[in-house]
Amino acid sequence: MQTFIGWTIAAGHSAAQISTKIPNAFIAGIIYWLLLILVVGICVAGTGILVILIEIKVIELYKKNCWDFITLLMILTSAAVIIYFGESIKKTLSVNLLLLFVLSQGVYVGLRCYLKNQLNTKLY
Repeated sequence: MQTFIGWTIAAGHSAAQISTKIPNAFIAGIIYWLLLILVVGICVAGTGILVILIEIKVIELYKKNCWDFITLLMILTSAAVIIYFGESIKKTLSVNLLLLFVLSQGVYVGLRCYLKNQLNTKLY
């Protein structure tokens, strides 16, 4: 996130450099800040919309393929394991535990969809 924000602000500063061509310092300052806010706002809004669309698709896939008791047990079990072994995991891997939980759920949903498709396309 920090890298993305840095890139976005750098792009905003680059685009706002157009205002240096304006001879009036006051108007150049206003144009600089307007361009900076506009570019950063468009980048952040575009990324936010993309994240929301991806989240909607993931939720639809999750409801379609994995909305049952087994999934609830998987969520609770993986959360319990990550909470119980959290300190050991942090010492071994330098990864955020929430990211590890989300990745484990992604692997679970992917395996579940793959197995569901394989079982539905049996060769008789």
